[in-house]
Amino acid sequence: MNNQPKIPDKETSQRLLNNLRHTRLEVREVNLELAAINARLENYIRQQQLERVRKILIS
Repeated sequence: MNNQPKIPDKETSQRLLNNLRHTRLEVREVNLELAAINARLENYIRQQQLERVRKILIS
């Protein structure tokens, strides 16, 4: 038995590389979407804290 890994032909290598690049871009897109969601949540929490402080100050 030959346990040596087989080197794929040029077309297969190119297809796999293109798939990896595409997947990397998809992961990047998801990370950017998560960062945007995180920023919105941070803003929401900050607004809630500000409202609580203002409510206490008015009392």
